[in-house]
Amino acid sequence: MARAMPSRIAVCLALALCLPATLRSAPPPPTPEFFEANREKLLAKLPPGSIAVFHARADSPADTRADAYRQDEDFWYLTGLEEPNAVAVLVAGAPKDSRYLLFVQPKDFAAEQWTGWRTGLDGAKKEYRAGQSYGVLEFWSRFPQLAAAAQELYYTTGGDKEFGRRLLETWNANNANVAAPRRAAEAGPALATMRLVKEPVEIAQLREASRLSAEAHRAAMAEVSPGRHEYDLKATMVGLCLSGGAARMAYPPIVASGPNSVILHHERDDRKLENGDVIVNDTACEYGMYAADVTRTYPASGTFSPEQREIYDVVLAAQKAGFAAVKPGASFHEVHDAAVAAVVDGLLRLGILAGNRDEILRMRSYQRLFPHGTSHWLGLNVHDVGSYTFPWGMARLERYGAAQTKLEPGMVLTVEPGIYITEHATADPKWWNIGVRIEDDLLVTSSGMECLSCSAPREREEVEKAVREGQARRPSRPAP
Repeated sequence: MARAMPSRIAVCLALALCLPATLRSAPPPPTPEFFEANREKLLAKLPPGSIAVFHARADSPADTRADAYRQDEDFWYLTGLEEPNAVAVLVAGAPKDSRYLLFVQPKDFAAEQWTGWRTGLDGAKKEYRAGQSYGVLEFWSRFPQLAAAAQELYYTTGGDKEFGRRLLETWNANNANVAAPRRAAEAGPALATMRLVKEPVEIAQLREASRLSAEAHRAAMAEVSPGRHEYDLKATMVGLCLSGGAARMAYPPIVASGPNSVILHHERDDRKLENGDVIVNDTACEYGMYAADVTRTYPASGTFSPEQREIYDVVLAAQKAGFAAVKPGASFHEVHDAAVAAVVDGLLRLGILAGNRDEILRMRSYQRLFPHGTSHWLGLNVHDVGSYTFPWGMARLERYGAAQTKLEPGMVLTVEPGIYITEHATADPKWWNIGVRIEDDLLVTSSGMECLSCSAPREREEVEKAVREGQARRPSRPAP
């Protein structure tokens, strides 16, 4: 589980606490051929006589942003260009030299001294294989001619609403005597279908993001002890991920201890770890634009309490049930159904839920303790695009058991069951303030699945061992 990424979190400068990532060969980045193939696939999907326009994500002033610029995923997927203030145009059916055009910022030494080197018009052709390239300020003067013969427009705005408004206005500028506007639609749905099944080069990036995130979780486990703080664990993981080649974290880390463990998206990270706490750590990085999403739960003392142990075992059993359901041809909802059934069975056994099993499943009364879905897509975004195929207008909490998309080799998804018992959620207070989530990243393969992040300890005994070994190696320090 992860939140949408705002500006980059402030990274703790305690680099001495951050363990260096294991040296290894980095996977090669996507080549120009990858982006060219994506453009050709999209052009093949577009109706004859159509034109497609893609806007880069807008930049913010360097003195106001807290993180490095990150390109719009769809724009990057088609071009590979990571600069702001750019527009890509695809013209279906056009000759090769005019089928793909890039409008970019021209070279300007004075500007580049402040904000970095630009690709420029020559680089747009040589490095990014545009058939034609122009200065971005020329787009509005050239677009009417490019679109004059087009029958349909497909577009993305990169989040720039004003660009979208002006694009449609320009598209229809010479349409005053026609009863209806010219046909125009967002290109996102077509790209989402393409992005759902990953190419080998994308899988390599996701595998590295997941591996590095799992390594960071191991490092965090070794830093756990009462008297430390949630931010100590976050600093360790962020430092390791960045030193391992990650461009950024995939989402703001969630490090939630004690009563915070039952808050799914705990935002603060300043609580002191106390003996007896359980810690939910949902932290992962992005590698080469591709996001991982990994969660582990562990005890601050190095040993789960009997009640924490029981809840942990139920969640782990639910995750294993979800794992078993991931295979080609399975419907997306089957993964969630398998995990939910295991959670309900475990909570009934513990007496935390009571009543008829079938009725609990039908009424979804388990959702007060397991309130989220088991899976989501992964890729260029931590909650990546791609259809789940549930009925339009269905309530969010109903969707998880209705998603009909069939799994195919090359799809990547999370499996992340969780149980969160808030105060007064049960009659017996021994269960209160216990939150457990275990999340991993799975690649659907031709024979089943591959877990990309399972090198981080998952079995309860292995988690406890990792924490205790870290405590034994680290000299004790007084609590501040």
